[in-house]
Amino acid sequence: MIQVSELHFTTDDGIKVLEDIHLRLERGEMAFLVGPAAAGKSVLLRLLAAQIPPQSGQILVLGRNIARLSRLKAAGLKRRIGFVAQGFAPLPHRTVLQNVTFRLRARGDFREQAEEKALSALERVGLTPQLGLLAAKLEPVARAKLGLALAVSDDPLLILYDDPFAGLAEEGAREVYATLSRIQSSGLTALVAARSPLPDGAQRHRVIWLADGKVTKA
Repeated sequence: MIQVSELHFTTDDGIKVLEDIHLRLERGEMAFLVGPAAAGKSVLLRLLAAQIPPQSGQILVLGRNIARLSRLKAAGLKRRIGFVAQGFAPLPHRTVLQNVTFRLRARGDFREQAEEKALSALERVGLTPQLGLLAAKLEPVARAKLGLALAVSDDPLLILYDDPFAGLAEEGAREVYATLSRIQSSGLTALVAARSPLPDGAQRHRVIWLADGKVTKA
């Protein structure tokens, strides 16, 4: 599902962000990428999501070599990846349902198709009772679930979620983890970036530790 080897990434001003990353994630697996702030977690997820191009090394996602993809093929790959960036913020003056349908319409779905997919995704994450609520009024846990609904709305094979537990109390983090786990157990592959400590239950999954741009243990 994901295979990374000899991956390096350096900023334009010469700061090393990732150094000699080797990583493998199997189909149907859920793993947590854990490390402190500025460890390189967000950059690694953006590379895997084909949001930024790799500078060196090899990245295979869903059997595709990201470095060799044309713009058209990269766009096709992105549709198979549900990516939620760090600091995800929904469109505040649209409802929960409108946030999801807006994204799907932007990807080319017709209105009825987008609404059907959106309703299904919101049901999967437990947000059906709040689908008419303005996103600006969502509590932090519901906002994290909305990010997950957006990620799964287009029926991806892979979910990449950057820091879904940020700002959540312990109980809220457990609730978001339980939602993630339930959805992933249906056959999705998931890589979740987070800071330590992880919510209760998450430790049963593989933990990949990242520090100073290097995988220290996996």
